[in-house]
Amino acid sequence: MPTTTAIVDTAVLDEVIHWIKSLTAVGVSPDTAAQVTSQFFLTACEMVAEGEEDEHDEDYEDYEE
Repeated sequence: MPTTTAIVDTAVLDEVIHWIKSLTAVGVSPDTAAQVTSQFFLTACEMVAEGEEDEHDEDYEDYEE
């Protein structure tokens, strides 16, 4: 069975834990807090990746001229 290795930046992990604890402190269930936090960070990562793609597209357009 293939294995994969994931490297997680501890600063990001600390931030995720902070968000989950903050949400549960105001009454959000731990499962919902984890789900909301995960979705937020996944969406943020997707937005960053899309921004990087746009930058590369702009660089390519400069060479087309």
